[in-house]
Amino acid sequence: MKRLFAGFLVFVMLISAAPAYAAAADTAYLTRGAAADMLLSAAQDYNPGVTRSDIIKGYENGDLKENAPVTRAEAFVMISRAFGQLPAPVGANAVSGYSASNFTDVPDWATSELKNILSVGIIAGTSAMTLSPDEFITKDQMELMLHRVYALEGTNLKDDFYATVNKTALDNSVIKPGYSGSTSFVDLGIKVDAQVAGIIQSIAAGNANTEGEKKISALYNNILNKTARNAAGITPIKPYLDAIDSCKTIDDLMSVHRKLKKELGSNLLLGFGLTIDAKDSTNYTLTFGSLSASLGQNGYATASESQKNSYLKYVSTVLTLGGTKADQAAADAKLIWDTEAAIAAQSLPRQDLGNIDKTYNVFTMAQLKALFPNIDLDAIFAQTGMKQTDHIIVPDVGALKASAALFDQEHFDTLKLLMRYSLLNGYGALLNDEFKQAADTFQAEYLGTSGTIDDKEYAAQIVQNLLSDYLGQAYVSRYFSSAAKADVENIVSEIIGVYKSRIQALTWMSDATKAKAIKKLDTMGVKIGYPDKWDDELSGIALKSAAEGGSFFDNMVTIAKAAGAKYPELQNKKVDKTKWAMTPYTVNACYSSSSNSIEFPAGILQAPFYDINASREENLGGIGYVIAHEITHAFDNNGAKFDENGNATDWWTAEDYSAFQKLCARVVAFYDGRETAPGITCDGLLTLSENIADLGAVACVTQVAGSMSNPDYKKLYTSMAKIWYSNYTREMRLYLARVDLHAPDKIRGGLTLASQAEFFKAFDIQPGDGMYISPEERVSIW
Repeated sequence: MKRLFAGFLVFVMLISAAPAYAAAADTAYLTRGAAADMLLSAAQDYNPGVTRSDIIKGYENGDLKENAPVTRAEAFVMISRAFGQLPAPVGANAVSGYSASNFTDVPDWATSELKNILSVGIIAGTSAMTLSPDEFITKDQMELMLHRVYALEGTNLKDDFYATVNKTALDNSVIKPGYSGSTSFVDLGIKVDAQVAGIIQSIAAGNANTEGEKKISALYNNILNKTARNAAGITPIKPYLDAIDSCKTIDDLMSVHRKLKKELGSNLLLGFGLTIDAKDSTNYTLTFGSLSASLGQNGYATASESQKNSYLKYVSTVLTLGGTKADQAAADAKLIWDTEAAIAAQSLPRQDLGNIDKTYNVFTMAQLKALFPNIDLDAIFAQTGMKQTDHIIVPDVGALKASAALFDQEHFDTLKLLMRYSLLNGYGALLNDEFKQAADTFQAEYLGTSGTIDDKEYAAQIVQNLLSDYLGQAYVSRYFSSAAKADVENIVSEIIGVYKSRIQALTWMSDATKAKAIKKLDTMGVKIGYPDKWDDELSGIALKSAAEGGSFFDNMVTIAKAAGAKYPELQNKKVDKTKWAMTPYTVNACYSSSSNSIEFPAGILQAPFYDINASREENLGGIGYVIAHEITHAFDNNGAKFDENGNATDWWTAEDYSAFQKLCARVVAFYDGRETAPGITCDGLLTLSENIADLGAVACVTQVAGSMSNPDYKKLYTSMAKIWYSNYTREMRLYLARVDLHAPDKIRGGLTLASQAEFFKAFDIQPGDGMYISPEERVSIW
């Protein structure tokens, strides 16, 4: 049994009783008696034998004042009494909870009893104990504290399924140096990276025979040749920096811009590109873009002072490494912050970047010229070698207009600074090691990481990202079986079949729209393991070794120029929808709206997501969840705007789409504000598309399991929770809460499961349990 605090009698009240009670009558404040009852019920499984009188002790005269509102200090004391000694946070709880704080206003009467609860990372601040009339707590706030305790304990499936199922992994989790977290995806990715690195290192050690292997060897060894890179310093880009410095006008600057495009293959301030036409997905269309905000749309307005300072420090360091004096670099960094923040304020919110209604903005060349009257866009476009059309997509009009306002003589110095910084920031990592050290320091300060990955791992990651055409085949031949490919194909086929039956059974959708949805399922492409044909994007392109006069910088310039040179050829070709978006060794999966296809690389088709020797329920809860998730993306709030051919078009009846939007609003409300670590909550609007996919996945896979003769739902849901195991630094969790379209993993492996009646039955979860959600509150769309 856990030890109870003996505690003190609560006999000191620092507020007048009558006004406080009167206030409580008009609010949802929790009374002391109700708090005691609530805690007694919640603590039974954690502290057997605890009684109500252990929790609420009253005053010297024995008066319990049960109808008085409970203050925060009193509530925390009562929690301590109810649960006894709370465990010290370890593993994931230790890094994602609040850091230890000096609570300066703890009442004397509470000091002893609050010592434990204030040390376990579930309460924040130095002023959390203020006993003023507005410092009472509500029932919802008490429930929030209880859920923090449940997560810290991690011993009761009925209160916190995710924390209990993953307790061993969470408690023993160690974040690898240089990483911001440890998750099922990250940890498997590290394993796969090591496998690919072994292939690379074998080739680089002298086993390079084919043209592809020679490219791998040259690039890998050039990255590791830090002696040569440090000796050269910024020499490879010094002529361009000097050219920027010598500019006196916008025309001068654009002349240097074109020189950089020609010689390095990059656009630093603005440029044209090519993308699949969302409304005619068999063809490509032109795109145009300019400056963007490095920290994302909300990375400036929501940045903490420490985050802002870490970014300013990084920018200043990069500028200093490029030759700017320290004082000037600091001032320049502030100007860059202000400029990027202004662009961010006009940019699309993160969740709208997948909304085709907001990103499919067609401009003519004349319209773009009107936005940039001081820039020779014809000269910029001519460098692409592509055919000019008047169908140019601008994904983010607000960001473009904010950028366009800078392209005049009044903002010349700002543009000049941005161009210089972009050059240094974009190419610094290819040069001397100080640039990488600056980036590592920024990551540590901004995301809470510690240490760095070693040089060989760093080099191998770059090579595998850039030369996957060659490495993919080698990886598949060594680490992926034809039996696994066939088995996963069968799982996909079965899930699609069940999904079809679920659509047919929908009560909110008409038969006409159902027919269109089912047609989309029937034509959905399925890519498993690896491509049917292997590409060679760098065919005929040589990456020179050091002995041949090559370097990391030279290799990267060659690759960039080769990619740009393909645009004119692609523009005149039909889109090849059989091409893969990911490498065979990627530990991930995706749905492509433009090709209406799902993709599962060999990298993810292994434990813990898939094991050919695992039970059917375990594989359904693992890779089955992922498969059904990707299928549902075809019907989420963004994917639902594309038809079976991958074209953005409206295939819904007005009534059905209205019903769908109402269901989406329910999903937003269901997830919004759910806490996943102390003080860190889910943004229901930001994560809507992914939450729809998760809900659809869990519902579909539950039905697939239900078709078995004697399904083991406990195994199914336990497998689901385990694949979403994660341990992130608190800084990383805060960052993800702002930018990640996915709900936090705790929600994906916990709350989402609670949308299914079978989940409650399997674990006998009842009203009063932390995981319980009433049937009318549960949400479902597909």
